[in-house]
Amino acid sequence: MAHAHSGGLAMLDTLAARSPLRGVSPALKLLFTLTVLFAAIAAAHWAAGLFVFLTMVLAMALPGRLAPGKILALFCAPLLFLVVGCAVVLVEWRPGGFAVTEASALAAGTLFLQALGAVSCLFFFSTTTPMPQLIEVLRRWKLPEVVIELMYLIYRYLFVLLTVQRQMTLSATARLGYRGFRRSVVTAGKVSGNLLAASFRRSRACYDAMEARCYDGRLAFLATVPPVRRRHVTLALLYLAVLAAVLVVCKEVLPG
Repeated sequence: MAHAHSGGLAMLDTLAARSPLRGVSPALKLLFTLTVLFAAIAAAHWAAGLFVFLTMVLAMALPGRLAPGKILALFCAPLLFLVVGCAVVLVEWRPGGFAVTEASALAAGTLFLQALGAVSCLFFFSTTTPMPQLIEVLRRWKLPEVVIELMYLIYRYLFVLLTVQRQMTLSATARLGYRGFRRSVVTAGKVSGNLLAASFRRSRACYDAMEARCYDGRLAFLATVPPVRRRHVTLALLYLAVLAAVLVVCKEVLPG
């Protein structure tokens, strides 16, 4: 389960497989994450988003035992999109030109922290819950079988494509294919085209392997899901109670 790759989806897969919190019920974590996420968005207040962000990061760092560098790497890409998106809200068009007002600054800050809180919730769940556990929970919740199978196949096949793409990129780099902007663009196009062709070959090979193992249209996996424990439920309810109190204080005391 613990892949040795780094970056992107493979990084999340590795962190989830090694997380100390993988022993917590994925059903409980899913319900908890969705509740906190919707609360952070529905609150429409900067303080609520900030509280969720800080607590989720602490949860990843302390019980989740994620190094600060790993957490920072996770947030790099979302932060770029958030900054660009909030910059549009920050600047307003006035008859005299563009301007930044107190209202626009508050709106941009609120949007930024709301989104940051929601993203931190998703990262908390992604770095503590292996995908097979999540899929097994969805199966027990009577999600259609065809959706379950597609999730399994897509999830596993993504790593196949990542491996092929990495090998092609390393090969092109060794041949100085990425030296210079023009050559890099040409090489990237060729790698993408070869990756598409390789994906079809790999898909046929994977299907042949499945048929050789008596595939009859239904995927069967031996999956173990940690049970719901009382102390975990208590901690989740305690956090939600504190979050509710924070939301009340935000609405009554803090400007927003």
